[in-house]
Amino acid sequence: MSFLRIQSLSKTFNRVVAVDRLDLDVREGEFFTLLGSSGCGKTTTLRLVGGLEKPDGGEIYLGDKCLVSERQKVFVKPEKRHMGMVFQSYALWPHMTVFENVAYPLKLRGIKGNEAEKKVAEVLGLVGLSGLQERPAPALSGGQQQRVALARALVFSPRVLLLDEPLSNLDAQLREEMRRELKALQQRLHITVLFVTHDQIEALSLSGRIAIMRAGQLEQVGTPEEVYFRPATPFVRDFLGKTFLLPGKIVQITEHGIRVEVQQVGAAPLALERTHLAFSANGLPAVGQAVMIAIRPEQVALSGKAPDREQNVMQAELQSVQFLGDRCEYTVTFGSETRVLVSPATQRLKAGEKVFLELKSEGISLWPREG
Repeated sequence: MSFLRIQSLSKTFNRVVAVDRLDLDVREGEFFTLLGSSGCGKTTTLRLVGGLEKPDGGEIYLGDKCLVSERQKVFVKPEKRHMGMVFQSYALWPHMTVFENVAYPLKLRGIKGNEAEKKVAEVLGLVGLSGLQERPAPALSGGQQQRVALARALVFSPRVLLLDEPLSNLDAQLREEMRRELKALQQRLHITVLFVTHDQIEALSLSGRIAIMRAGQLEQVGTPEEVYFRPATPFVRDFLGKTFLLPGKIVQITEHGIRVEVQQVGAAPLALERTHLAFSANGLPAVGQAVMIAIRPEQVALSGKAPDREQNVMQAELQSVQFLGDRCEYTVTFGSETRVLVSPATQRLKAGEKVFLELKSEGISLWPREG
């Protein structure tokens, strides 16, 4: 059931369309992420949901309550939406202590005294900051400031938590630690989270579902596995992770699958199950059709000797090797094509050697190609 519902939401800034008739449904208790590059409209969408911006059109509902409707002339103020928000900069007041920062939303709601002290103590314990109530905000580390901002957003028990790239200002190690803590906290509280990020690792590791945005619109909505392994559009395919792309031509279609010839390589045709086709209902593949063969680099096995099986195997030449600690990065060429692959560091190959690439059939997908 939809808990947070967005319908035909639009917002324009100086003739630049930031959000373009967006439709979105977020379930109760879900960790839902808006993912995209800078300028795609994800933060504007979050601010529209939180009431920090007014839309030009569309509606937003929380449960059965209408929060925003241009048509109905409804606009619920931010403090009345039962939503907590953590900003990218944390937005802590430097002249206040930890307690005063966290208690501020309670003060706005008329909650004071022992009740406020109890709620602040509970939420500080929840985020691992017990005993720091009297610490000045500027005296905190970056990770502690992030926790204070999170505590302030949670202290009044909001129905929805809005997070605008809250981990982007942390160093890599602390960001990884806070990522795990944030996921555990969300699951413990079972709170609905709308999370904005441009970081693919954050989106894939934290989310129940991800909406990938581009130019104010949704490209695809799905679980992390769905958007990564079954991208709906070329943009999603190329935006998430890395993609190993090869030009090809369909040479055979049977009841069980498809065989594709890799062009300008001379390898044996690749086998492909019918379920891995990125074609629309009106654009079914045909023999002789030009296609793009797509596979994630991690689904390509690299070896120095020929595998026992010949199916889906290509011979290549190893151009260079970069040691990255736990893995090695290999640049290989085959025909006129050059690609970069990653393999465990336990397998040490040398530049100049002939190598073999085995493409796992379950990871291959086909895409229409012009020409």
